[in-house]
Amino acid sequence: APGPPPAGGAASDPFGLFGAPTPAPAAAAPTPTQAPASAQDLAQAPAFSQEEDPWAAAGFNNMVSKPEPSQPEQHANGVSNVDHSNGTVAKEDETPITLDSNNLPSEGEYYEARINARSLGAMFYTARNLEETLFHKMPANVIDALGSRPVVAYVAEKSAAHNSGVHLGHVILTVNGHEISDPEFCANIIRSVARPMVIRCYVPPRMELTLNEGTHLVKYDTKDMEAPKVGVEWKRKYVVVGGIVTKPWMMNMFYRKSDYDIAVKEAHAGHKISVKVKQFDLRGARIILKGKDGKPNWVDYPSERKPWYYITILPNKGYPIKISSESLEELEPVYSAVRRFVRKDMEARYSSSMESGFRGSSSGLGNSRNNSRNNSRSDSGFEQFGDAPHARAGHHDSYWR
Repeated sequence: APGPPPAGGAASDPFGLFGAPTPAPAAAAPTPTQAPASAQDLAQAPAFSQEEDPWAAAGFNNMVSKPEPSQPEQHANGVSNVDHSNGTVAKEDETPITLDSNNLPSEGEYYEARINARSLGAMFYTARNLEETLFHKMPANVIDALGSRPVVAYVAEKSAAHNSGVHLGHVILTVNGHEISDPEFCANIIRSVARPMVIRCYVPPRMELTLNEGTHLVKYDTKDMEAPKVGVEWKRKYVVVGGIVTKPWMMNMFYRKSDYDIAVKEAHAGHKISVKVKQFDLRGARIILKGKDGKPNWVDYPSERKPWYYITILPNKGYPIKISSESLEELEPVYSAVRRFVRKDMEARYSSSMESGFRGSSSGLGNSRNNSRNNSRSDSGFEQFGDAPHARAGHHDSYWR
């Protein structure tokens, strides 16, 4: 694992630069939906029209009968074609885009950010690395057009990047006039150029980001499958499913977003995690819903103006995990991230059991599941942060000052 930053750097810039080229964050692709648990139905939830209900608009009301595709439908078939002679990118069943003089979609926007701070507080990946996570809903021809250019995949709270308007999904084009070709070169340039630093950025068109984190009310220390009887029993946590510094099957809960930022920079530098974090292994987990429409459960507290929506996750080991928000929109990112991983996990387990059956294995599906459960605990816990980019043996440059 890499050592601490060079002498003098830690004191002057403890936050460092997240701009290291890193392996693509493992992402969960959608898998078949779990059948809802049998339990007495709650009273009927408040009715929403299609326009008012973001879950219905997103197709969750048809989740049981129509599994979510592994990628947007318009990308399901065909291969992207880039024709630089006429400046267009087309794909079968996909709306073509026109490229500008920079070979980027002409519908995007450009801007410049002027930064004086030594630390930017951002992490970069290529668009291709992010097509099943942050860019899950991004048209494939836009991803193709972005190529190897560095895309902002993580921004620390109150960092120089955040304060200057450099946000998730934005693409770094030049730094002080130097053209940027990839995440590694971006990190090197940002480290070395004089301040003030002028960064020219590009905002892709049709950018609808897929997030996997947010502040929620949680409950995980009782055997109850349903929400607590009183609202004060919930705990407020910052919940991250997978993410930058851990395995895709781990769900981490921090006291606040700033604690997550600390964990990211410490893990990225190969340091011991100093903040408190509660971790849960989602392998073999199930999502328990009362209704059959795929929408979250809900609970009505007399002290609250509106019902709270929540999901119950039944892990392979331990108490049920309940995650709640005061609105459907706030709950959707984490619910969707958990749902995508659970589906992929179920599909992988089914495929593994089928392969074992074809090989004449006598263990069958049940033993396959048991073996998977036994193995699922072998690498859980804080060591998951050892999967942080450049925190493993053989990576001596963590791109931290």
